[in-house]
Amino acid sequence: MKGNELVWRALADRALEGQRTWRNVADLAYEAGVPSTTAYLALERLESNGTIDRYSRGGLAVVSIDKLLTMLCAWRNLERDTLTWTTREGIAPLLDGNAGPYALGGADAATAILNDRAVADFSEHIVYLPASAKVTDLPAGKEVRVVLMDKRAAKTWSGYSSLAQTYADLFATPGWQSSEFRKALRDSFLRDREWDQEGDVR
Repeated sequence: MKGNELVWRALADRALEGQRTWRNVADLAYEAGVPSTTAYLALERLESNGTIDRYSRGGLAVVSIDKLLTMLCAWRNLERDTLTWTTREGIAPLLDGNAGPYALGGADAATAILNDRAVADFSEHIVYLPASAKVTDLPAGKEVRVVLMDKRAAKTWSGYSSLAQTYADLFATPGWQSSEFRKALRDSFLRDREWDQEGDVR
């Protein structure tokens, strides 16, 4: 993923957990695993369309989670980050706990986030692996999309992609099943209108 996407993902994941304010950009940059200059540039896009508010003292707040997720979805390019395609049997050895970090994404992650509620049948799986994973010997297939895992995700994800990443990946995945999972996530975590949020995001 590009640096701006990592910043937007960090913002979105925290906002969905209830943390909509940040004391400074440096904290956000650390959370996203990018240089501060990258974070500042990523925030410029969000400030220009009213997704965030910036404060004179250096902090910021997410005003619209909906706009933030829309930006993340619009920029998501699964093809760019796809390492290879394989079969479920072929990927199994790399999902051993001793083989290194990995995370299930897409519909598998959505099912876990929705407390094991599968809202549609699906045959395409997403597996995140770090750049160090040996994928050249994987058998060819069309069941599992193997996607490059960024360094921050490798440190912080625990078995599944984060909520914001899962939402964006489902948006970028063709098929009605992906749309059904994405809508189920949205219904579970986002209100229709954000101006009735309790409290002040500042």
